[in-house]
Amino acid sequence: MLPMAGVAAARSSTLAKHASWPLRDIPFDDGWKFHRGGGDDFEQAGFDDSSWPIVDLPHDWSVEDVPGGVEPSQIGPFDERAIGKGATGFTLGGEGWYRKRFRVADYAPDSRIELAFDGIYLESEVFLNGRAVAGNVHGYIPFTVDLTPYLDRKGDNIVAVRVRNQGRNTRWYAGSGIYRPVTLDVLPSRCRIARWGVAAWTRRFADGHAEIDLTTALSGDTAGHEIVTRLIDGDGRTAAQGRVAASGVVRQTLTLQGPRLWSPDHPNLYRLETELRRDDKVVDKLEQPFGVRIVTFDPARGMAINGEVIKLRGGCVHHDNGLLGACAFRDADERRIRLLKQRGFNAIRSSHNPASRSLRETCDRLGMLMIEEAFDAWHEHKEPQDFSIHFREHWENVIAGMVLPARNNASVIMWSIGNEIPLRASDEGVEWEWKLANAVKALDPTRPVTAGLNGVLGQEMIAGADTARSGLAGKVDNASTIFLDVPGYNYRLDEIEREHSSHPERVVYASETFAREVFDYAALMDRAPYFLGEFLWTAMDYIGEAGLGATAFLKNGSPPYYFAAWPWINAWCGDLDLIGCQKASSLARDVAWGLSPVTMTVQRPAPEGTFPWTANWGWPDELASWNWEGHEGKALKVRIYTPGDKVQALLNGQVVGEKVLTAGDKMTAELPVPYAAGTLEAVAWKNGKVIGRTQLETVGEAASLRVSVEPLSGRRGRDALAYLNIAVVDARGRVLPDDMRPVTLALAGSGELAAFGSANPQAVGSLKANHTRTFRGRALAILRGRGKGTLRITANSPGLRADDAKIAFE
Repeated sequence: MLPMAGVAAARSSTLAKHASWPLRDIPFDDGWKFHRGGGDDFEQAGFDDSSWPIVDLPHDWSVEDVPGGVEPSQIGPFDERAIGKGATGFTLGGEGWYRKRFRVADYAPDSRIELAFDGIYLESEVFLNGRAVAGNVHGYIPFTVDLTPYLDRKGDNIVAVRVRNQGRNTRWYAGSGIYRPVTLDVLPSRCRIARWGVAAWTRRFADGHAEIDLTTALSGDTAGHEIVTRLIDGDGRTAAQGRVAASGVVRQTLTLQGPRLWSPDHPNLYRLETELRRDDKVVDKLEQPFGVRIVTFDPARGMAINGEVIKLRGGCVHHDNGLLGACAFRDADERRIRLLKQRGFNAIRSSHNPASRSLRETCDRLGMLMIEEAFDAWHEHKEPQDFSIHFREHWENVIAGMVLPARNNASVIMWSIGNEIPLRASDEGVEWEWKLANAVKALDPTRPVTAGLNGVLGQEMIAGADTARSGLAGKVDNASTIFLDVPGYNYRLDEIEREHSSHPERVVYASETFAREVFDYAALMDRAPYFLGEFLWTAMDYIGEAGLGATAFLKNGSPPYYFAAWPWINAWCGDLDLIGCQKASSLARDVAWGLSPVTMTVQRPAPEGTFPWTANWGWPDELASWNWEGHEGKALKVRIYTPGDKVQALLNGQVVGEKVLTAGDKMTAELPVPYAAGTLEAVAWKNGKVIGRTQLETVGEAASLRVSVEPLSGRRGRDALAYLNIAVVDARGRVLPDDMRPVTLALAGSGELAAFGSANPQAVGSLKANHTRTFRGRALAILRGRGKGTLRITANSPGLRADDAKIAFE
C-alpha cells in the first residue's frame, strides 16, 4: 500500500517512490480540508485554508450537526425548515469546499496522473492549482480528472473541489459532499489501458471448461506493445493465460479448465490481471475481481445461474449507510449485505442510482445478486431540480458511468434504465427507452435491460425489424415494455398472472413490493416459472422519504389518514431497521422464505378512543414482546406466522388459543390472548406433528447496559470501522423490547466515534455526539480507526450498571 505523508495543514501529502509503476488506485482519501458554505478564491493555490478542519473521506456533511443549530426547529443534523422536507429526512444540503495538498515529485516527469472520484453529491467542480479542470452534474456516477497538464512536478499542488447540493433535487436522502472514495492513478503517457477498458464475459461451458471472452481497449500509441491476460484463482495460481499483440481494441478468449463457478451460494472469485507490455516490461497493469458464471432468462424456467434455477428474494436499497449517512465505507457495505443475507435476501436493487464500487465488490465477495439502476427521471422531472434538467445533455455519461465500471462484477445481473419514469409511454418516452436500451447493449450485450414500471404499461405497439429486440419483430407489446428484455413491476401484484396470458414470452419480476404482500409473492414464486421473484421496498430502513411506512393511532371516527411530518426523519418501511435489527415484517418474512417454522409478534394495544393505522409501505405496529404492563386481563392481538396447518398459544403453560390454518390464511394466525406477565409460547403443527416452537417472555426492569462488539473486518487505518451494539438489559441479561433512555459513551485510546444513534424514525438528536437515546432497548455506535492501537469504550446510563468494550484496530 502506498503510504501518504502527514495531513497537517502546513504539509503536503507526498506520493512516495515505488519499486514499479504505473500505480493505480492509490488511496487519496486522507487529509482534506473542508469548509461548509461558499466563499471567494477557495480554488486558488495561495488561499489560506489553515482554519479549515481536516476531514478524511468519505465525507457527508448532511449528517453533521446543523452549524450553530440553536433554533427549536433544529435537532442535530435535522432542520424542520430544510428545503427537501421529509423527502431528504429534513437534512440540509447547500455548498461545501474541499482542498488537499499533494506532491508528485518522485514520479517520472512524463507520467500521466489522473484523479478518480467514485461519487460526489451533487454538482461538482474540480480545480487544480487554481484552474478548473473537470466537473460533474450527476451525484452517483464515477468520473476521472486528468491532472497532467497543470501539475507542478516539483512542488506543492492544490486540488480543490466545489460541491453544490441545492434545491429540491432528490426524493430520498442523498447526502452532500465527496461521500465515496477518491483514488489517484499514475500512468504511462505513451500507451495505457483505457479507463474501465477491460470487459470479460463467460461465453459458454463445455467439456469441463469455460470460455471467457475479453475485450481490452487501449489509449495511445500501441505500436510495439502486447497484452498479457491472466485469471488467478483463489489459491494464487494462474488458471488461464493469453498473450496477443496490442491494438486499439484487443479481443481474446481464455479457456479455463475445471472452473470454480460463481453463484450466490458459492461466490468463487478469480483475479483478472491485464498487463500492457513493451519489450517484455510491464508498462501498465489492471487487476479486477471476476466471477465465472452464466445467467440465463426464459419464461419456461425463469432465471438460472450456471443452469440452476434461482428465484430472486430481493430488496431495494438506497445508497445511505444509516447513521453514517451517504458515506461509502467497505465495512459498512459488508455489514449491510451480511445482515441481509442472514435474513434470506439473495439480491438487491440499487434504487434509483448506480451503486458505489465498494458495494458492488462486496456483493461479488459475499454472493449477493444486484440490479444496477441509472435513473429516477428522464426528460420529465419528479422534483424541480432533479437530474431531468441535465438528462438530455448528459444521459450518455450516466449510462457509461453505470455500465463500464460494473460490467465485470459477477453480482450484476441486469441493467435498469429507470424507475417509474413519468411520460414513459408517450412517443418521446418510447424513443428514450429505445435509445437508452441500445446504449446499454452497446457497452454490455450480455445482460438484459430492465426498468421499474408502475401503473399501466401504455398503449399497444409493434416494433419493426429494424428496432425490435431479437426475435420479437412484429410482436404486439406495450409502450413501457417494448424495448425491455425483462420488465420490472412496481406494486402490480394483481397484473402479473393476468398479463402473462397475453404475453407468454415475458419474463418478469416485481421490482418493488409492499411488505404486506410477502406471502402472496412467495406463493407466486412457487407456481409461476416466468416470475423471477420480488424486490421488497425496502430491505433496510434509510434516511429520507420520512414516515413512508409509518404507523399511528387515530381518534375513533376520524378519516383513516395520517401525514408523517416533522419530526419523522427515516422511512420506517424496511424489514431491518436503521441499525440492522429485525422488525416485525422481517419475522414474517423468515417464515415466508423458509428460514423459520414459526415466529410470533404482538400488536401494540391502541390507546382508549383510538384505532391503529398503517401506511401502504408499512407493517402493523407489532413487537416480539410480552411486556404490556397496564393491560392485565385485556385481550391482545397475537399474530403467529407459520407454514403449518395448526397453531396453539400457551400462556404460562396453559392453552389460551388455537387455530387451524388454510391456504386463505396466508401463513398467519391471529389469536386474542388476555395479557398476564410470564411466558407466551406459540406451537406450530403440520400433519399432526410439531414443526416449531417460539416464546416471548416478560422481561424484568432495566438493570444494566450491555455492550457487544461485532467481528472486525481486519481492515486497517481509516478504512476500519467497528460496530458496537448497546442494549438495555434486565438482571437476567434480556433486552427490554420497548425501552427508551439516554446513553453516553466515553472513549479512550486510538480511534474516534464516527456515528452514534438508534433506529428511532423520529429525530432525537445528533448522530455525531457521544450521547443518544435508545429505541426499543437498543443503540448502535460506529467507531473509526486511526491506525494501530486499542480503543476502550464505556457506556453509561443513569441508574444502570455501565459496561465497556475494547477494540484493537490494526
